[in-house]
Amino acid sequence: MPFLPPLTPPTESYLGIQLPNPISILVNYLPVSQTPIETLRNLVYSCDINTLAIEEFMTWPSLLQPGSPFRPYFELLVERGSIPTVYLEGVRQASNFVTVAQGLSVMTTVALSDPFACFATGLFLTCTGNHLDFLPISEKFWEMTPTLEAGHAVAEMVMYHISQLHTENARRWERSW
Repeated sequence: MPFLPPLTPPTESYLGIQLPNPISILVNYLPVSQTPIETLRNLVYSCDINTLAIEEFMTWPSLLQPGSPFRPYFELLVERGSIPTVYLEGVRQASNFVTVAQGLSVMTTVALSDPFACFATGLFLTCTGNHLDFLPISEKFWEMTPTLEAGHAVAEMVMYHISQLHTENARRWERSW
């Protein structure tokens, strides 16, 4: 039997991308001719947006801040209309005094289908003095979360997101009297 030389590696360079777990999409041997953001865009657009696990963004909202390496992936999910990511982007914008109106309009698009967005929208409407707009949002929130415990859990998580995504100086509740 003749001796065969080992196969030569392909001449094209390859790149691997590691996303956070459980998003964890490890793309092995991705041709460099395609940029990482193009690859992420192809992955996001090729699957049903509701099947993507995005618990990391809910647990660690700092991953979606503009300086984060995961921001492009997050923006793709927002672009596709993923309800949790639209909610988080709305909270991020509403937590900044300059963009509070824009954040409210973003959250309003998903407020009737997500208890987190519903509570946050009601909270920001109340804080901005829109008490009449708050009433239907409040009713919808209590339809989605029928128990006080469920409502409390949602409120805690929304307050956590606001505290993590707040972009201004020290929050009023953190200031000493």
